[in-house]
Amino acid sequence: MVSLDYLVIGSGIAGLSFALKMAHKCPDRTVFIVSKADEDESNTKYAQGGVASVSDLGEDSYQKHISDTLIAGDGLCDAAIVEMVVKEGPERIRELMSWGVRFDTGKKWSVGIGS
Repeated sequence: MVSLDYLVIGSGIAGLSFALKMAHKCPDRTVFIVSKADEDESNTKYAQGGVASVSDLGEDSYQKHISDTLIAGDGLCDAAIVEMVVKEGPERIRELMSWGVRFDTGKKWSVGIGS
């Protein structure tokens, strides 16, 4: 029988981020990651649409991203959660980059439902 403290289902960016944070915060605990195939097979790998985050408040705004997300969610989104995720987006991107995640920093695209 295997004893572990945290079981993470999925090796995408969400699962790996959680596993890294827990391993750092609780080094005396066991974190186990389960993936559907091999370690690099995840939805994150195939996310061709990129990441939507406010990167320039001079040309963009949190409110535009919040509004676009709520419209796209067709009434199924919790507005408070959407606001939290949008406002924390830039910091999460910086965090991922500090871990070595590489993003294409070429031409910027700005397409939104409400824009």
